[in-house]
Amino acid sequence: MIQRVQSIYLLLISILMSFLFVRPYAEMTLVDNQVLLFKAHVITIQSAADVVSNYKTTIPVILLVLISGLLSFSTIFFYNHRIIQIRLSILNAFMLLALIGSMILYYFIIRSDLDPTHSTFRLAMVFPILGLIFCIMAIRSIRRDEILVNSYNRIR
Repeated sequence: MIQRVQSIYLLLISILMSFLFVRPYAEMTLVDNQVLLFKAHVITIQSAADVVSNYKTTIPVILLVLISGLLSFSTIFFYNHRIIQIRLSILNAFMLLALIGSMILYYFIIRSDLDPTHSTFRLAMVFPILGLIFCIMAIRSIRRDEILVNSYNRIR
């Protein structure tokens, strides 16, 4: 049955990953008042005259965001195969951990290379962390459903 709570959790992960496409997750201000914006697909430099140029493309981050979002959305439709759903959700949790690690890695590598005057993480950095929490909650709910179905099978 598709109206289970884990379907909501998995859908929330997909929504959070889609928000990560458009929102920058970190920001750095350099010595000459240029601002580096870290997005999922690219790191851009924005100068004082609002001229935006690409500094570096972040292909591993965008791939992990895409795979995690699509995997969580497609996992919803395996509602008849709970064991497969659990395995895909565990794989998605590892993808989200890799995403968090790669985002932080890009941030600290660029930070050590350019020596900014001010650097912060933005709200979008919380999205993969929330996605990981929702993924763990979905795994627990799917496991609970599997235990419930197995207990009904023993009664018959």
